[in-house]
Amino acid sequence: MKKRWVLMNPGPVNVTPRVRRSLLGPDLCHRETEFSDLLADIRRRLLRIFGISKTHTVALFTGSGTAALESMLSSFADKDKRVLVLSNGVYGERMRTVLELHSSPVTVLSSGLGGFPPLDKVESLLRSDRRIHALALVHHETSTGMLNPLQAVTSLAKKYGKTLLVDAVSSIGAERLALKNIGFCAGSAGKCLHGFPGVSFVFVSKKEAAKLAKKKPRTLYLDLANALKHQENRDTPFTPAVQLFYAFAEALKELEEEGLGRRIGRYEKKCALLEDGFRRLGLRFLIEKEHRSHVLTSLWVPKNVSYARLHAALKKQGFIIYAGQSSLARKIFRISNLGDMSEKDIRRFLTALKKVLE
Repeated sequence: MKKRWVLMNPGPVNVTPRVRRSLLGPDLCHRETEFSDLLADIRRRLLRIFGISKTHTVALFTGSGTAALESMLSSFADKDKRVLVLSNGVYGERMRTVLELHSSPVTVLSSGLGGFPPLDKVESLLRSDRRIHALALVHHETSTGMLNPLQAVTSLAKKYGKTLLVDAVSSIGAERLALKNIGFCAGSAGKCLHGFPGVSFVFVSKKEAAKLAKKKPRTLYLDLANALKHQENRDTPFTPAVQLFYAFAEALKELEEEGLGRRIGRYEKKCALLEDGFRRLGLRFLIEKEHRSHVLTSLWVPKNVSYARLHAALKKQGFIIYAGQSSLARKIFRISNLGDMSEKDIRRFLTALKKVLE
C-alpha cells in the first residue's frame, strides 16, 4: 500500500504531503477550546474564500458530501412546500430520492443525458404552480461530467422568489459559482477543495437560517438548524472526526494561498490538457464541449476494449479511472482531474492510455 496511485476518480482525491501530514496533529477532545478554535477557523475560512461572510453562514458535518446533501434537503423539507427538482443524471435523481424519503412533495423536470430541462419550461412551471416553494439542482452532474446552467436557474429563482438548493459537492472550488443568491449549497472537503473524504458542509443564507431555527427537526444527526446553533457558539452537537478537520483546515489554507481564481484556472488548464489528449487518441466524448465541466470528462469505451480491461491495465501503471453509472455502466469511463494532480501526471496518464488502447 506504499504505492502512489494517481486517482482519476471523482473523489477521494490525491492530497498534498502538507495536508497528509496535518493528520498527525495531537489527539484532541472536541469539547476543548483548541477544537473550538479549529472549528471556528474552518468556518471563517470557508465563508471568506467564497466571499459570503456577510450573507451566509455554514455548518460542518462529519460525513461525505451525501451527508451534507441530505442535511440540506431534509432540513428544508416540508409537507406544504413543494420542491421542483431539475434532474439530468444520477445525482439529480438522488435529490428526488432524499426529498421523497423525508415526505416532501416533489415535482421533477428530467432531461436525457447531455441535456437539461428547458429553461422556458422551468419558468412556465414556476409561473403556473404556486405550490412550488423551491428549486433544487446539481451544479456538476458527476455521472456524466455535465456542468448545469446554475446562473440561469439562480436568476429564475430570484425572479419568482423561490429558495434555491444546490448540490455543489463536486464543483465548489473548481468551477465559477456565485453563491450570494443561493439559499442552500452543499459541499465536500474531499473533492475540489483537496481535503480528505469524511467532512462536508452546507452554506445557508442568513435569511434561510433564521427560518430553519423555527422548524421542527426531521432528523437528529443531520439537523442543519441544530448544527448551526451549536457551531455559531463554537461547539458541535456530536463527536467530529478531529483529524479530518485538521486536514480540511490545512487544505483551505493551501487554497487561500493559491487564490480561488488561480485554483479554478488550474482546473481549466488541466482539463484542456486531458481533452486535447483524448482528441488525439480519437476517443469520443459523452458531453458536448460547451456543457462539460472542468472537473471530469466522460468518454465512450472504445469498441476494441472493455471497461474492466481498461481499468485493470491502467491500474497496473498507477492510474485509477472510474466507470459509468446506471444505464451508462460499462459503456463509458470517466476521467477526473481533481486534487493534487500535476500536468506531468496527466501526460504520463495519456501515454499509458495510448499504450493500452493500442
